[in-house]
Amino acid sequence: MPPEWPAEVHWKGAVHRPVTLTARMFAPPDGSRAPVWAAMRGLAATHGDENVRLAVRFG
Repeated sequence: MPPEWPAEVHWKGAVHRPVTLTARMFAPPDGSRAPVWAAMRGLAATHGDENVRLAVRFG
């Protein structure tokens, strides 16, 4: 990837613009994982932000 993306690229009659994907785009706070985020907020309020982690196992 180039160090800096151009604002837009015109290619084959279409305009392409770069988008930076974030974790919030994949797991929005009001989506199906809302109960998980609520539990993590509660734990962070009790134990502090630095002491809360989410571990996920796939497979």
